[in-house]
Amino acid sequence: MRIPGFGLSGRVPILQHDNSGGKPHQLGILAFETARTMSRLVSLHLALSDAEITRLCCSMRSQGVAYLNSDNHGVLLRVACAEMIDELDAAAADIARLSGGCRAAWPHGFQRFYADIKAGMGDTSCLGLGFQASDLEKKVKKMERYVASTSALYFAMKDLAELEAGERQRAEKWNKWAGADKVDPNSDPIRELINLQQDRVRRLREQSLWTRDLRKVNDLMARLVISLLARISAVFGAVVKELPPVTMRRHGRVEFQPRRQARFAHHHHPNGAGGIFFSGPLVKPAHGNILIRKSGSLIHCTSKQAAGAESWKTQALEPPHNSLGASGLALRYARVVIFLEHLAKSPELVGKEAREELYWMLPVGIRSAVRRKLQGHWKLDDGRNPPGALATGWKEAVEGILEWLAPIARDTERWHEERSFEQQQLSAAPRVMMLQTLMFSDKEKTEVAIVELLVAFSFVCRYKQGEDEDEY
Repeated sequence: MRIPGFGLSGRVPILQHDNSGGKPHQLGILAFETARTMSRLVSLHLALSDAEITRLCCSMRSQGVAYLNSDNHGVLLRVACAEMIDELDAAAADIARLSGGCRAAWPHGFQRFYADIKAGMGDTSCLGLGFQASDLEKKVKKMERYVASTSALYFAMKDLAELEAGERQRAEKWNKWAGADKVDPNSDPIRELINLQQDRVRRLREQSLWTRDLRKVNDLMARLVISLLARISAVFGAVVKELPPVTMRRHGRVEFQPRRQARFAHHHHPNGAGGIFFSGPLVKPAHGNILIRKSGSLIHCTSKQAAGAESWKTQALEPPHNSLGASGLALRYARVVIFLEHLAKSPELVGKEAREELYWMLPVGIRSAVRRKLQGHWKLDDGRNPPGALATGWKEAVEGILEWLAPIARDTERWHEERSFEQQQLSAAPRVMMLQTLMFSDKEKTEVAIVELLVAFSFVCRYKQGEDEDEY
């Protein structure tokens, strides 16, 4: 499987920039916000790689996702696409905000241009955007280096601030105790550490986004946004008709096409392969340069068209009313399953405190259901079977449920962690998709599975430890 590559070519200037403004405007403190946006784009680029799309398709076929969420791959692909577009929208909004200080026409006004492209109304020919896979990889590698060096700069500046604050406190205490006219004999080693850290900060500033030109960095990110939008359209266009149409030309060339011309696309195929090309998640390789060429006159989309282009995304990302996401229980149930998975590794060592902790993690309804089911099993237990054999049977039941339920629970916790710590961490690694989590899981099915898991685990502990019936 291969996905058509979309790259960036710097051979053609996208617009005439205003070079009369003297010195370039360095990012400075905006480097950290820019690095977060850049890491989001790199992460999205990696998520659209061949390997990650293959992994995503495997996740959709997993037992947990298919049983609890949906076995309709079209629905799941729409959710995945909507989440990627949502990430891209957030990055585009950041670029538009950062571009407010740019004097040049591009990328100032990028938000409007991006909305036009998404609505199938934009014209990319005026930008001279040349897309080539080899160029894209070079640009992404550069972005990864910028993100890494800017992250290192952040922590270096944090360490420097702590050293300087500690030195000031030490100097204040010394002056109060010995007087300002006496020199602290221990201040030289600390001062040397501060000087070394200052040198490191200066070096990292030169390597990171701190000293880079705001306009050039925004230009780089804006190009990548359009590149990623084209790739998303090519990968998911077969199941998400609301995406801007992408047409395959001769020699593997791809271009955006306005919706008003989409139905006449077969007239523009010199190779005879008429129709709009949508690759879907599994496609043949594209050869040669991939260009975004002229797609018609520039007509801005109306607010109604823009709203229509956004409504499908909102609907796709909205968990159904009978799901754990809608009831706000996804993360809570995920932690219950993860905790049970940890306890199940050594059930003979599970004590009363661990069981009480597990008990208070459960909603009232789950507790009642578990107790009722336990009482039913206790009545059927006539004591004839040996405890060892019973423990083995229940242990196999626990392992069988955890085999498919634990992965989706772990992905749920990771999905929340990745978004909760977004402001503190600059990670360009591919992230867990919402379709892999319990957010869209059927509430009734999930609760039945958790009850069965708790009952089986309870009997494992009972027969392993020889305890009485009063566990829940």
